[in-house]
Amino acid sequence: MKSDIPGNSVSYRQAQRFDIPRMFAIWAIEKGEGGTSLERMTAYFDGLLSPQRALPPRVIFLAEQGDVLRGYIAGHLTRRFDCDGELEWLYVIPERRRTGIAAGLMHCLGAWFQQQKAAQVCVNVAGTNAPAIQFYSKHGAAPMKLGWMVWKNFAKPKVSLKLNRRKLTTKDTKVHKGGPTTTNGS
Repeated sequence: MKSDIPGNSVSYRQAQRFDIPRMFAIWAIEKGEGGTSLERMTAYFDGLLSPQRALPPRVIFLAEQGDVLRGYIAGHLTRRFDCDGELEWLYVIPERRRTGIAAGLMHCLGAWFQQQKAAQVCVNVAGTNAPAIQFYSKHGAAPMKLGWMVWKNFAKPKVSLKLNRRKLTTKDTKVHKGGPTTTNGS
């Protein structure tokens, strides 16, 4: 998936602890869905803050253009609602929404869930967040209960990603230190 900025491709990688302040900084501009306080993000990353019925394995992936953070996605294994995994946060900066970055992040998280053998994945989404509901639906999620959506097989999204005029597959995702890293573009 190429960005709309000539010569500036989007790359995806697993987040490190030192990335958390950058994640908070882009989210804090809007303070909408898809994030929380710096303290809570750090505690989630460190495994000190766990959503209901969460299991220890968790991951965060970043989408960057050069050194500029454009978005992130976080997820963990869970037993909530009999799901195997939960998408905790998905955030893309407003000026880069609808450019394929969120889909790329979903692909990274899907590859991680597949490695963890987690198929059924849930996400909490506000009923008033029509763009998120539409995005998740487009990518195969279905309503589960009030405020929640579910993928029966998150690792097999219904919408394929295009990468330089070809489909992005799990072969395009390289595993580094327990998580996939994908670099798109030239």
